[in-house]
Parts: sequence; C-alpha cells; structure tokens
Amino acid sequence: MSYEFITGARYRMPSRFGPMFGPRNVPPGTQLDHGRFPRSTVVTYRFLSTVEALSAHLPPGFEVAGEPVVSLDIAYLSEIPWLAGRGYNLALVSWPAIFRGTRDTVTGRFAAVLFENFADPIITGRDELGHPKIYCEIPAPIVTGDEVVARLAWDGHEFLRITVSGLTGQAPADAVDDFPTDGWLQWKYIPGTPPSAGPDASYPTHSPDPLAFDVHPGIKVDSRHWGRGRLDRRTVRWEDMPTLWNVVNGIAGLPHVEARLAVVTRTHGWIGDVGDTRRLA
Repeated sequence: MSYEFITGARYRMPSRFGPMFGPRNVPPGTQLDHGRFPRSTVVTYRFLSTVEALSAHLPPGFEVAGEPVVSLDIAYLSEIPWLAGRGYNLALVSWPAIFRGTRDTVTGRFAAVLFENFADPIITGRDELGHPKIYCEIPAPIVTGDEVVARLAWDGHEFLRITVSGLTGQAPADAVDDFPTDGWLQWKYIPGTPPSAGPDASYPTHSPDPLAFDVHPGIKVDSRHWGRGRLDRRTVRWEDMPTLWNVVNGIAGLPHVEARLAVVTRTHGWIGDVGDTRRLA
C-alpha cells in the first residue's frame, strides 16, 4: 500500500519517510531555547558600490533603495537549538532594495547570495523559505590581537577575505549605520522537470532579518568592536569552481567605491525559526 501525504505537513525529499525535521519542525515535546542560543560572531564589512552594478543583479520588480551599499556579513554560529547544539557558518551578500509588486510594496536588504558550510540549513532554507543558499567553505576566523580575518573558499580556492584590524569598543565618531533592518528580500526559484515545462517556483519572498541585532529583542548583543576593514576578492576560472565561478566573479565584479563599515559583533539568542517568511506578489 502506498503512503499518503499529510496536508499541511513539511515534506522534503525523500518524502517516503514522512515529514522531515528541521528548524521549523522538531520532534514533539522538544523545547528550543532561543533566549540563550545560538551564540554568534558576525564579521561585517560594508562598501559603497554603484546603482547600475547592483541593479543588474536584481530580479523583476526590484530596485535599489537609497545608497548602493553592499553588506558582507560572515557569521559563525554555535550551539544552535534546532541542530541539537551543533553549529555552522554563513556568509550573506546583500544591499538595500525595494520590491514593488501588484499587491505588495516592501523594503529590506536584497539577499543576493547566502553561502553556508552545512547541508542541512542549505536544504531547508532553499526549499522552505526561498533563501538563495549555496555551499562554500567558511573556516573559523583567524583572530590575532586586535585583528580578525574571515575567509570564503571552495575546494581550497579562497575567493573572498575580510580583514578587520585595530579593533576597538569605541565606535568611530563618523560611524553611521542606516542599513535596512526590515527584513530580507529574495527570489525563490526551483527549476521544473524538464526545464522546458517552466520553473516549479519563481516568486519573491520576505523574511525577518536575523542580522538586525538591535531590532529583535530576542537577540542580545554581548560585544561590538569597530575597526579598519579591508576586502580582498578574487576572480576565478570555470576550472577552479565549476559550479560557482559565475557567482564568485559576480561578487568580485561589484565596484568598490569606498569602505563604509567594518565591525565584529558577538551575540546570543535568536529570532525564532523564520517560519513567518511570506510570499510576495
């Protein structure tokens, strides 16, 4: 006898084994302590780019909103409740945008790509939320004195490095951080089978921003240190990264007009399971 799908349950492949577990579906009776966990260290570097360059990477209905500032946020997460205390790392490339649709008008940070170094959050976030997640290596940061170095790589090929040096607990006198905090905007896309049938899903979604530390009361900032930032990017060949070379080169090609912010933030707590992500139209 074949199995039947339960209406409203969260399935992913392989569906044969029933609804799948993840951040939005934990075993009955499991208590997730988002008041104390996870713990995170986030290295943020922001730079001014150009409207023309960022607009070329926006899907239909989107425009750059305000100054064309690119934010690179590399986060190291540990003691994650839905992973039963395990951790993983992520790196988000985003910039301010507005979506104007037939029903919704929403501002936030457009999530161009979200790298992660663990399969489970990649699969759940792509399928359930529409987050543009792909894999890369995100090793632990190098911390030497008052300097922190964050790196991204694939199969040993380092393609991005952020160095924040001269760290101090005192914000620069001219520090202004008006980056949007009202959520992530992204385009969910799942190809169809065969491709000629069209995509199975192709639409924008909006999620709460777990990097907006000062907006969500569930996230407590333990420390924040500013410094001088330096961004190093590399272009790569298809032979270096057969499945990611166009993404990496797209990031490397964003014009860098001037540095705007370099800060290392340590926090604990979370905003929940981001299950209130919604489809836009």
